[in-house]
Amino acid sequence: MRRNEKRGQITVFIIIGIVIIAAIVFYFLIANKKIPIITQPVMADPQSYIEKCARDAASEAIDVMLPQGGWINPPHFRLFENNKIQYLCYTNLFYRSCVFQEPLYIRHLEDEITDDISPKVDKCFRDLKSALNDEGQEVEMGSMAIDTELGTGFVRVNIDRNFLISKSGESRKIESFRTVFNSPLYKLAIVGQEIANQEARFCYFEYVGFMILYSDFSIVKKNIGSGLDASKIYTIEDRYTKKKLNIAVRSCAVPPAF
Repeated sequence: MRRNEKRGQITVFIIIGIVIIAAIVFYFLIANKKIPIITQPVMADPQSYIEKCARDAASEAIDVMLPQGGWINPPHFRLFENNKIQYLCYTNLFYRSCVFQEPLYIRHLEDEITDDISPKVDKCFRDLKSALNDEGQEVEMGSMAIDTELGTGFVRVNIDRNFLISKSGESRKIESFRTVFNSPLYKLAIVGQEIANQEARFCYFEYVGFMILYSDFSIVKKNIGSGLDASKIYTIEDRYTKKKLNIAVRSCAVPPAF
C-alpha cells in the first residue's frame, strides 16, 4: 500500500515538473517573439499613426531643448548643472551690455523642432509603407514638407506629403497630417526674450517684480563664475506644467578685483 502511495506521489511530482518546464519554454518563446512595430489597427488608420509619431518626436525634442536654452546642440553655451545652456544674450567685454544672440527666437525654436523631427517622421512614413506593403497594399509617397508652429500653450506640427494607398482596385489618398499638443514652450520663450532684451538695455532684469505681475511664472537667477567666466543663469518655470527653460546671459561683467 505504501509502495503504491509513493508511486502516486512520484507521478504527481513528474507531472508538476513537466508543467513547470512547459511553462518556462512557453515564456521564453513569447519573450523572444518579435512584436510587430505597427499593428493592424494602426495600419487601418495611417494618418493617426503619422500624427502620433510627429507629436511624440516634437515632445522629445522640446524636452531636450528646454534645459539648454532652446537648442538641441547649443553652439555657444555655459555649462551649468550638467546642462549646456545657450547664451541668449552675450558680450565678451567688461562693463558692456550684452547683445541679443537670437533676435528671431521663436522662429528659431520652431525651426529647431522641425529640423530635429524631420528624419524621425520620415522614418515613420517608411516604416508605415513597409508594413502596408506586407499586408498586400501598394503605397506611393511624395516629398515631405514639415512646419512647426508655436502658440500660447500649444505646439502645432503640419506635415504635407502625398500618401496614396491602393489595394484591390480601391485607393485612399492623404495629403496632409496635422497634430497639436499642449506645451508652455512659447510662453517660456517670450519670458526668455524679455529677460535678454532687458539685460541688453539695462544690464539687469527685475525678475522679482516680474513674478508679481505675471504669477504664472517662477524665475530663479544664479550668478556663476567670475571675470571672463562671469555669467547669469535664468531658470524660468511655468507654474502649471512645471516645465523649465534655462537661458544664459553675460552682460556688464566686472573684472575680478586685484
